[in-house]
Amino acid sequence: VLTWQGEISAVSQDAIRDTALAQSTTVIDEWDQEFDKGKVKKMKKMKQERRRDSNPFQKLQNKRNFWLMSHPAKMASLGHRL
Repeated sequence: VLTWQGEISAVSQDAIRDTALAQSTTVIDEWDQEFDKGKVKKMKKMKQERRRDSNPFQKLQNKRNFWLMSHPAKMASLGHRL
């Protein structure tokens, strides 16, 4: 702010001196630099697809069916258990 005579006031001079002093004594650490970067949008990671060959219940039934078809003589005696 200028005085009536057009000169810089004492308050303005003190403020300018204080800001210059503060800038020279400010220590910027890693946290401040990271904080000043601002927000970074999180991106979804690509999920690795875990593909199963089949349903575990289906696997069990396939084994039962295979066993029954490969042993037809015992199929008649075990029919009541299935």
